[in-house]
Amino acid sequence: MQGADAVSAAKGDCRHGGGLFASSKGLWVNDGHGHEVLEDEARIQRTAPYPWHDFARTQVHEGRDNMFQTHSIGGGLGRLARLACLLFVAAAAPLLGIAATLEQTTLKHLDNLRGIQASTDSHAVARYNQQMDDAWKFFLANKGAVIPLLREQLDIEVRKPQPNGLVLLDIGYFLMQQGGAIDRERATAALLAIDTTSPVIRQNHKELFEFTHGVAALHDARVLPFIDKAFLRDKVTVFIPQHALRLDETLVCVFLYGVYGDGAEQHLRARLADRAVARKVIEILAWLGSPVSVADVQAANAAARDYETFARATAFMMRAGGPQGRAAMLDVREGELDSRSRDHYAQIRPAIASTSYASLRKQFGSTARASLSDDQMRARLAAMSEHYGKDDTTQPLDILDAKLPADELVGELVKIRARTFSRLSDEALSDVEMINALINTLRYRGK
Repeated sequence: MQGADAVSAAKGDCRHGGGLFASSKGLWVNDGHGHEVLEDEARIQRTAPYPWHDFARTQVHEGRDNMFQTHSIGGGLGRLARLACLLFVAAAAPLLGIAATLEQTTLKHLDNLRGIQASTDSHAVARYNQQMDDAWKFFLANKGAVIPLLREQLDIEVRKPQPNGLVLLDIGYFLMQQGGAIDRERATAALLAIDTTSPVIRQNHKELFEFTHGVAALHDARVLPFIDKAFLRDKVTVFIPQHALRLDETLVCVFLYGVYGDGAEQHLRARLADRAVARKVIEILAWLGSPVSVADVQAANAAARDYETFARATAFMMRAGGPQGRAAMLDVREGELDSRSRDHYAQIRPAIASTSYASLRKQFGSTARASLSDDQMRARLAAMSEHYGKDDTTQPLDILDAKLPADELVGELVKIRARTFSRLSDEALSDVEMINALINTLRYRGK
């Protein structure tokens, strides 16, 4: 150093380091491993203990003392470890703050949901709608971080003796739409826990319908009694603004039972014995039914003995009942009908009697094209199913004139119909009407 005499002390090697100045005249030399002093200096006082060792011990967890003591430079490592920890905490602090803010904001939105009440006041309704919109915007903007929180909070809500219906509805529906496969059971449990008689739920019936529609598509049998309770036994109508489509109470049920698919008809047949919903069930079966329901519809009609039921039963028999439905209508005993039903039957009986495969086929036109091969037809049907009933290449006559067995074609079309109900639109209803006409016509083929 400039301005001072150089001094030195030597221990004979450089293993385990050299030494450290503890003060202006104090030097610590690492000679604890059998080293011999080669040169010493009288102007310097040698210090025995490592000068910062005690400091290091007081700064680390007691369980780590032994680790630091096994090295002669343990004190330096302790300070470096502390410095690294401090730097990590400093770097992580903003991230931790963001996470805390996200959680707080999420919980705030949930609290807002819990505070929403049924109201006829337009200002209150507008405020509630804005709160719900703001919540979804926030959830979507922070989906990766928010979804785990929503899962946790929804699980807690479902287990409550009296869960908040709007939290179950809104968060369950969000996870159904935006979550993953692991959220399907969670969302289903939330839906089934909703009290559908709650005024705030009834006021949000469109979201309840859409949520139920999503769960029904999962084909969980538990949803069928829920649909019965919330929609079949109630009078719920829904407006789909994207398609300017208003679903009456029957079409609401048609979409819900329809998207459920296989098993819905059997479930509905058991409800025909209930006079309170029998007419509505027959209307639904006209969209979703088959010849297997003919006897049950006959029994419901006989039990009612009124024109309203008879008109619905006739529509089912001729639209979905196939040849069995036609036969049942031709066997009607006119003397057992009420006067209005008897007059109506007299008018339509000739058309019923003349119904055949040839007459039904005419409704699809007369221009036949070259028949598709079996493989081509199966490929067309598979593509139609994959695209939820949408098809711009296959003509109805292509299906009717296909060489595949009628039962196979009907089976595939029934599956396609269920997938078509996934589309909440008037175009989907038109496609279903075409599919149903094809199914009923194919049932007459070869008869």
